Amino acid sequence: MMWFLVSTVNAYHIAIVDQNPMLKYFPVMEVDKKADSRDNDQKKVESKVLRKFTWKELSQLNGRHNAHVAVRGKVYDVSSFVSRHPGGVDQIMLGAGRDITQLFESYHPSETYKILDKYYVGTLVDNELPVFPPPSEFYRTVKKRVEDYFKDAKIDPKVDYWMFLRYIVFLSVAMSCWLGGIMFQTSLVAVIAFGLGWGFFSALVAMSCTHDASHFAVTHKPWVWRLVGSVHDFYHGASMFVWIHQHVLGHHPYTNIDGADPDIQTSTSEDIRRIKWTQKWVPRYFYQHIYMPLLYCVLGVKTRLQDFYILLTLKNTTIRMNHPTLAQLLIFLGGKLVHVTYRIIIPLYFMPWKTALLMNLAAEIVGSYWLALIFQTSHVISEVEWPKPDKDNVVHMDCKKCTEGYGNPPRPNFTSSLDN
Repeated sequence: MMWFLVSTVNAYHIAIVDQNPMLKYFPVMEVDKKADSRDNDQKKVESKVLRKFTWKELSQLNGRHNAHVAVRGKVYDVSSFVSRHPGGVDQIMLGAGRDITQLFESYHPSETYKILDKYYVGTLVDNELPVFPPPSEFYRTVKKRVEDYFKDAKIDPKVDYWMFLRYIVFLSVAMSCWLGGIMFQTSLVAVIAFGLGWGFFSALVAMSCTHDASHFAVTHKPWVWRLVGSVHDFYHGASMFVWIHQHVLGHHPYTNIDGADPDIQTSTSEDIRRIKWTQKWVPRYFYQHIYMPLLYCVLGVKTRLQDFYILLTLKNTTIRMNHPTLAQLLIFLGGKLVHVTYRIIIPLYFMPWKTALLMNLAAEIVGSYWLALIFQTSHVISEVEWPKPDKDNVVHMDCKKCTEGYGNPPRPNFTSSLDN
């Protein structure tokens, strides 16, 4: 009987070793069950009928019922995961139908790849926008050290009460200046002074509330991001939906890449300004240092009006936009209505139209110029990189190195909380 049991065990052992010779170095009872489970999962993935997607085919898969995303050339059907996404439905749907490699690697820890494996359905065979090599060892090391620092120091990088204090102070001062201009309307000096203050602190609201919320950096709650971000719609009268597509999907992943970064997009013909070496030079550019500051003073008006065109075409220069939800559309329209009400209708009810116009012009000029100054020093300075994709649309540069010129004086505390 003992001989029979020993023979059976040996035969079983030999059969297993024949299938996997590496097991001869380990006892049968010590086989890694988790490794077996992972192998089985991988076999299940490989057994799927994998499909090849073009970027145009992927772009059509952008609804909640068929949401697909691409990361490092692999396509994932995440439609069943949308409602369970820890970062919120709006955020994952922002990336639906597109390659989200840069965003995925920037906003998620590396172990998140394990979650994606079960949703793998195919490969992406071409690219709509430039692609980058995998993150360098330097980047991964720095990211890991930063994460470890916050963890060891027990600091939550998304919860900083100084940020909230800044939001409240900037918004309160801006509205106080608006009210002051109405109350002291008999003095043109006071109207202009309050208008300038109103515009300047309104710009600070944009560079704090709007910017921080667009990066999902205000607590870990998606509803808080939406609440803080809605200030851009209802206070500034500009669309947060449009801004996120431009800034988060366009500018940050493709900083200063001509044809990809919407912040440096210029017309194919002779643009009114020259900001890139690739633009054709014409004589009037000799004087752009004179006329462009004047045009920058109406940047706010241009942005608010341009929102309508972008929403109708679903194209923000270089970046495709998915269809807005009903809630996003209502916020868009409601924000425009509220902005016109408090900025134009209410002042006209209490003060002469010329005085109301003067206060609004003062606010618009200083606010728009300050924002334009911030944007330009982030791009159009000699020290910044202008990465160029090769013939295969690959940028041979770590995408995390396509950074901006933030931190230049004189603006250490008058931009967004993320930049300090």
